[in-house]
Amino acid sequence: MPASKAHDLIVAMITKRIVAAGYQIAAIDSCFDWVFGSGFRLPPTIIRHRPDVLGVRDTPPFLAIGDAKTPGDLGARRTQEQLRDFASLRVRADGEPCLVVLGIPRSGEPRLHDLLRRIGVPRDRILVMAVPDVLLPGTE
Repeated sequence: MPASKAHDLIVAMITKRIVAAGYQIAAIDSCFDWVFGSGFRLPPTIIRHRPDVLGVRDTPPFLAIGDAKTPGDLGARRTQEQLRDFASLRVRADGEPCLVVLGIPRSGEPRLHDLLRRIGVPRDRILVMAVPDVLLPGTE
């Protein structure tokens, strides 16, 4: 199923945030080749799911995982699994957790925080990028 325009825009914003944190983008699932270039592969599956963005750097945390969610995604079992999997990931068993950036429409923020609480993912394990709904096509 093709991603929505809102999803694609959130992916672009997550990518910019990960780059601003000092990561190089290793893989991205985006239609914004004109912004990020066309030399990227799709991100690999991490544990059970493929994120939208994968960034790397040579200082901890070494790996950044980015994923975009639209309002309809927040109730899905797949989203729960992704959040648990990505939040638990470490590069080494004794290493620092990976940076996880989750982009959502701002209107979905309370629902996301409730979901994180219900599935036992500490809020400090996910960097939430709440995008104003007015910027996202089809969500206002």
